Amino acid sequence: MIRSIYNMIFSKWKTLKNALVQANQGEEIQLQGKKYKESIQINKDVTIIGDKNGQTILEGMFIIPKNIRVTFRNVTITATAPLYIEGEALFEQCTIKGNIDVLMNVNGGYVKGVDSEYKKAKEAAIALLNNASGVFIQCNFHHNKKTHLLIKNSKAFLEECKYSYAIKGLWIADRSFTQTKKCHFFQHSESQIFVEHSTYFDFQSSMERGEKFGIIAKNDSDINLHSTKLFSHASTQLFIDNSRVNGKHCTIQYGHECGFILQEGEGFLSYCEISNHPNNNVVAKKSLLHVEHCQIHSGNESGLIASKESIVNCCETLIKDHLSTQVIITEKSICSMKDSFITNGRHVGVCVEKKSECMLMACHINQNNNSAFNVDRAALKVYRCEISENNGNGILAITHSKVEVDSCLFKGNHMPHIASKSKVKIYISHSDFHSGKSLYLLHRCELLAQHSKFHDSMNVQIEITEHSTAQFEHCQIYNGKSYGIKVIKNSHLFFYHSQIYEHDLAQIVVNDSSVILNNSELYKGKRNGLFIQNHSEVHIQESFISKHSQAQIWVEQKSSLELLSVQLTDGKHSDLHAQNLSKVYVENSIIRNDQYRYNVQALNNSIIEIVNTIVENKYGDVYYSENNSSINNSDY
Repeated sequence: MIRSIYNMIFSKWKTLKNALVQANQGEEIQLQGKKYKESIQINKDVTIIGDKNGQTILEGMFIIPKNIRVTFRNVTITATAPLYIEGEALFEQCTIKGNIDVLMNVNGGYVKGVDSEYKKAKEAAIALLNNASGVFIQCNFHHNKKTHLLIKNSKAFLEECKYSYAIKGLWIADRSFTQTKKCHFFQHSESQIFVEHSTYFDFQSSMERGEKFGIIAKNDSDINLHSTKLFSHASTQLFIDNSRVNGKHCTIQYGHECGFILQEGEGFLSYCEISNHPNNNVVAKKSLLHVEHCQIHSGNESGLIASKESIVNCCETLIKDHLSTQVIITEKSICSMKDSFITNGRHVGVCVEKKSECMLMACHINQNNNSAFNVDRAALKVYRCEISENNGNGILAITHSKVEVDSCLFKGNHMPHIASKSKVKIYISHSDFHSGKSLYLLHRCELLAQHSKFHDSMNVQIEITEHSTAQFEHCQIYNGKSYGIKVIKNSHLFFYHSQIYEHDLAQIVVNDSSVILNNSELYKGKRNGLFIQNHSEVHIQESFISKHSQAQIWVEQKSSLELLSVQLTDGKHSDLHAQNLSKVYVENSIIRNDQYRYNVQALNNSIIEIVNTIVENKYGDVYYSENNSSINNSDY
């Protein structure tokens, strides 16, 4: 009754200023549906209510000083100068617009907007300054030229708002704090969110169709994103520079450049999906990045790049379907991966280069259209990984690289499971290599393999060439359709406590190289056990060689062989054949053969010396020599 009487009395006043003079503290003022042109400093707590049909327009400048609380409801404010707020201002179902630089300056004050519209400022719709606070719920900000909200040394809380058509959607600077929830940002020409030396939180907002960036954070900022969606930005969708980001359950997709760049910052991503970018999906430069339970896929370039001394950790992450190398670790960076998948790439799976290091545990790297790993002047460690079905090598390592393989499975790679060139060091332990050429060492490489298996290859299982060195301990090499091991071009093989068997061609070929076998077994070969030629040197001690279809050991072309405590038995052809200026020394050994007449043969200027050795077969004739060759047995 009192309010109705007041409204009726007020209708006699033609100006808002006169109405404010007559109004009491905390009272409501009901305005008519017309335009009020006046500029006022409001010095009492009031509620100003416009016409229900939206016809009430306030045109001018309004000042709300400290300790004053003013509510505007259902009015349109056409600002001719910025609204200046040091106290508290509430806007409910209002429209604030004006062809001025800033619609509203909140200097240390508080502003709240509900279901309101802010538009057509030349620079910013609202500036929150000097520890001001702003709360906006279900508001619409659009067509403000530079930014909708400039937040400097202040706080803002935004929920279910829309932001469109400005250079920057939000500009957050100078130790400010801003939180957005379920907001929608689109069509900004520079960035949807720009954060500088401040903190930004988001929950379930979407940002799309920006002409440049999605979110930019610089200069020691903190970004926290939960269920945020970034789509279709012309430049990088999430760019973090010298700042920190924490993203959970986020989606970053279908951008026109990069998905996420972290530069000289720190990042944590979990349960995120980053995909479908024509450039790289994720890039870390001189940064720390942790990625877990994420999917990074479907990019025209790389999935993940770590460069400039970055450190990246990936856990339970899927990286797949990239046209270029899926993961690149470069420029002294370090990457570790656990329980992750790198699969179905059109090029290399992982490239480690330029003095970088990469460590993988319990990962699957498969079905890449090139090698699973390329390592160049870098270090790679793989533990309990499966590396399979890649169209190139399992691991291709070159130029002073170091590779460690422990408890891994290699299978079905179309090129050698591990290939190395130029002073590479390789360490293999407790691993299984099958269905593909196992190892290829070229030009001064070094290999140590322990407790491992190499089997079921259609090609040479292991090839060691050009001054390379390989040592096998407690290994098995078997069931190959070609040679077991080839040691050529001045290379060296050490074969200890190991077995090699069931190859269609010679089990070991030695050409212009050296081999030492100790406490090992060679058996069940379809051709030779060892084929030694061209100035090679072979030493065999305390080993067992048997059941080969052709000469168990063939020595030729000025090569030398030494047998100490060796058993040569059950061959289908001669046990020991030397020709073309070769030399053989046998001591404390057994050479027994019941399927061929001549156990030991020397041809073409070759010499065989036999000491304390049993040589026998059921035919009686155990030696054969011709063409200026000799077989000398000191026992006779």
